[in-house]
Amino acid sequence: MNAPQIVVIIFSLVIYHAMLSGTDFANAASNMKAILSAALLLVAAHMTNAHGTFEAMLNYAGTTPSGGYPVFSSIYASINGPIGWTFQPTTAINVTALGAFDYLMSGQSSLRVGLWDASGNLLASQTVSADGGTVGQSHYESIAPLLLLAGETYYVAAYSASGSLSAVVVTPDVEPNGYATMSPEIQLGQVAYGSGTGFSFPGTTAGNSGYAIIAPNFEFQAVPEPSTLALFGVGIMGWFVARRGTGRTGEKP
Repeated sequence: MNAPQIVVIIFSLVIYHAMLSGTDFANAASNMKAILSAALLLVAAHMTNAHGTFEAMLNYAGTTPSGGYPVFSSIYASINGPIGWTFQPTTAINVTALGAFDYLMSGQSSLRVGLWDASGNLLASQTVSADGGTVGQSHYESIAPLLLLAGETYYVAAYSASGSLSAVVVTPDVEPNGYATMSPEIQLGQVAYGSGTGFSFPGTTAGNSGYAIIAPNFEFQAVPEPSTLALFGVGIMGWFVARRGTGRTGEKP
């Protein structure tokens, strides 16, 4: 439960208590206005934060042996198939850009990045080049906002049509380890790659939860929870109904 929901619940309980106890709403108006103002501010803050843009995969790192450099496992992906990872949003999100990690762009004119649902339907794709906008360790190109639902599994992958693509693989529980840091709204699944030819659904998965081929990335915005706005609306309606009811009760015949 988030802050706006808590405020609205408290707001509703205060109204309910006042109705039962016969509190003079005219005298309590200032308190109600204070609660209403706090609720409005918290909802506004929640809406502002919800519309911020975030990276799905924030960074990746490898284990560092004593006196050595970070170590990763690596693979050589076929030029005929995309490589990437699966994930589940923990809340509804709008994907706003598809991207690829900067280290992959060396020697590549561009990469094609795609996003699929678990049934293999291509939901969005974009061509990403080193000239694209850079955030963190990735280059991005915008797409039309794409709604992804909480708890559903999706696949994201990058594909090169121009040559062999060597990519880092992170395997947190197997030597030489390595791991990816994700945004809280994104739960990393498994390695995903395409077994077909060309730019196709990367439906083959491998490894455990937290495994990934560090190739694609995406940017997203969290979608505000409808329940927050619904509760807020109910609280306001209850306040006005209570005020009107009290006014009628106090009228003289």
